[in-house]
Amino acid sequence: MFTSVVLDLRLERSWEPGRLTAEAFRWPTSDRAVPLCDVATRLAPRSFAASGSPVVTPASLYAESGGIRRRSRKYQGSVFQVGAELRAGDVLVPRVGLGPAVLVSEHLRGALVSARFTALRPLDSELGLWLWGVLSSESGRRLRASLSQGAAIAAVEPSSLLDAIVPVPPVERLRRVNGPLRAVEDSTHVDEEEAVETWWQTTDLRTTDWRIALATPDPSILTAGEPLANFCGEIVHGRNTRGLAIEEEAPGYLPVADVSMLGGKAPRRWVPEDQGNATVAQPGDLLVAALGNLPHARIADARVVADTNVLVLRLRNPSFGPALAHYLNGQDAYRVRQVFTVGATVPSISATDLGRIPVPAAALEPVEAPAVVLPLAQRLELLLWES
Repeated sequence: MFTSVVLDLRLERSWEPGRLTAEAFRWPTSDRAVPLCDVATRLAPRSFAASGSPVVTPASLYAESGGIRRRSRKYQGSVFQVGAELRAGDVLVPRVGLGPAVLVSEHLRGALVSARFTALRPLDSELGLWLWGVLSSESGRRLRASLSQGAAIAAVEPSSLLDAIVPVPPVERLRRVNGPLRAVEDSTHVDEEEAVETWWQTTDLRTTDWRIALATPDPSILTAGEPLANFCGEIVHGRNTRGLAIEEEAPGYLPVADVSMLGGKAPRRWVPEDQGNATVAQPGDLLVAALGNLPHARIADARVVADTNVLVLRLRNPSFGPALAHYLNGQDAYRVRQVFTVGATVPSISATDLGRIPVPAAALEPVEAPAVVLPLAQRLELLLWES
C-alpha cells in the first residue's frame, strides 16, 4: 500500500532527504503509532570477539528467508553475546543494508552477534515478535530505507531508528496474530552451511582413525545409513583427455563432463568417442565432483566422458539416482563429505571415501518438487496488515 504526502518545506530548517522522506512514510494500518523508543530500549555490546570466532553479522543472513547462512570468522570487534547481553525476545536490526531483522531465541544461545546490528529490547515481552515482523516486512524495509544515509550502501543510525514511528496493535489483535507470526519466524531456523558447535574431547589415536577423530566430535554420523558404495556396481574416476579434446561440438565426439558442467554450465570440451582410454558415463549413471568443497552431483542424461576430476557411480538400481543426487547435494551429506575432504588449497575426495558416505533410508524416498515460498518480507506484509 502506498500513500502520497505533500510536505511544506518553507518552514523547514533541515532539508536532509532521509528525514523528510521518513516523515512522509505511512504504515498501511490504522493501529496506534508511537516512536520506537517508547516501546523498546537500545542495548550496548559488552563483549569482544577476536578474529576467528564465529560471529553473526548482517551479511550472515539469507536476504530472502531471514535465516542464518554462515557465521563470519573474519569479524573482529565489539559483539553481543546471547545469554549475557541478549536474551530471548530481543530484536536485532541491521545497521547497514535493508536485510531482515533477527529475533533472539533459544536456538541462538551462546552465539556472538556483531555490533553491526542495533539491538532492541521491547519494554513489553509480548512486543518482541511483533517488532521483528514489522521491521522485517516490506513496509518495515521501506521505513528503514527512508531513514538510511548513504547512496551506495544504506546505513541506519540507531538514533534515527529509535525515533521512527511504528504501529502497535491492540492487545487482542496482537495475541491473535502471534501464532501465525511465530510460525513464520520458526521457518527462518534453517541449517547453517557450516557447523558452529565447539567441542573438546580426548581420543586415543592408536586405536582410532585419527583423520575422522580430528574432523568430527561425533563419528556416529558415519554410520547413520547404508554406505553409498552399496548402491553402486562400481565407482570409477574419470581420465585426462585434454590431449584429444576440441572446443566445439563435432560428429563422433562426446561432451566432457567436468566440475563446471556438473554445476550447471554448458560443456566446454568434446573428445572422440572411439579414441583414448576415456571413462564414458551412460545415461542413468551418477556423476559427482571429486574436486572442490561442493559435490555437484547429477544424473547423466546422455553419454558423456568423465573428466579426471569427476567420479562416475554406476548404480545397481538406476531408479535411486535422482534421490541419491538430491541427497548428495544436500546439507547432511555435505557435512559428512567435509569429514573426508583432504587438501587445504584444492579440497578433494577419493572414490573410496565417497563410497563411505552413509545414505539414510529417508533419503531414498521420492523427491517432491518444493513448494513456492514467498520471500520473508512479502509473507510478513500479507500477514501483518491483512490479519
